Amino acid sequence: MNRKFVCCLALLLSLAASAVSAQAVKFHPGHYLMLNGGNTLEEHLRHIDEIGQVPSIKGVQVRIWWKQLETSKGVYNFSRIDAYLTRLSRYNKRLVVRVMDRKYTPSSPSEILPSYMMTSAYNGGLVRTRYGYAARLWEPVVMDRMIALYRAMGSRYNGHKLFEGITTEEATLALPTPFPAGYSHSALELQYERLMTRSRSAMPNTALFMNANWIGNLPLASKLVQSLVEPYAGVNNSNTVPGSMSHGQLATTGGGSMGADYRGLLAIATSVEHAEMGGSTGDFTPAQIGSFAYNTLRANYMFWVRNTWSGDASQRWETGILPYLRSNPPLRTTCPRAYGVCTMN
Repeated sequence: MNRKFVCCLALLLSLAASAVSAQAVKFHPGHYLMLNGGNTLEEHLRHIDEIGQVPSIKGVQVRIWWKQLETSKGVYNFSRIDAYLTRLSRYNKRLVVRVMDRKYTPSSPSEILPSYMMTSAYNGGLVRTRYGYAARLWEPVVMDRMIALYRAMGSRYNGHKLFEGITTEEATLALPTPFPAGYSHSALELQYERLMTRSRSAMPNTALFMNANWIGNLPLASKLVQSLVEPYAGVNNSNTVPGSMSHGQLATTGGGSMGADYRGLLAIATSVEHAEMGGSTGDFTPAQIGSFAYNTLRANYMFWVRNTWSGDASQRWETGILPYLRSNPPLRTTCPRAYGVCTMN
């Protein structure tokens, strides 16, 4: 490993440790149910009830549209989050919120952003992607509003013991070429760094994950992962495919351009989507995916899709995923060094 980089990493770790020396970060590693985006709130609450008495499932991850959380500029509606926390409190299970800033279908984008952002002041707020629409997150004026949302959530829920954390959407915006005026992968990466740094002070005790899957190239992904050390943010990924890593996973596990291994240093989360269970990216069983996450990624958190449509019986929720999770498969449970101190009660 490059000696200059080792010194830089040691300095960042020292800064992170001093920043959290008086803090204890919520750290409840384990398996979480990822509630399906197309379901209603009532269906979500029923699915929480279904896993309420399964001790090996620590909680749920829920995807909520930005527009649902910010109804007008600086006016926030957190009633949906409150509803999840109320139901989870029955079982002492925890919540991770994933703010949806994009849509993966080319239908109407009207539900993504607050209407005030879809104006000329924010260049329309959205950009067309290869799959649908996404917020123009590389533009500081748009990222400023996302930072404000994260800080509002952090201020409200940092002290709530069941509010485990917030995770971003994927790092990549999947933009077609030619890119929009002003866009570059580097500009987007810098805005993600701002999001993590500026949000952290409003939620010093709460997990904060950056989904660093793809962002142009491996050196830039490595830079993004390294930038998570000082604000003691965690790293997430949107798919868990045995034998095939994203740039973010490579950068986290020592295969990045800087050669650093962040396992044990940063909190590591990874999501399991239907695509790797008989879908477009693989045909793996839950046990194969879990083994890869434990042995190679050394993950602390896994977010499992409630898959009821892809693959065979061994890959479906009721007949494959849930029985596997009931067996209490292992994940890494040592407090990440960047956190300094963890609270696990």
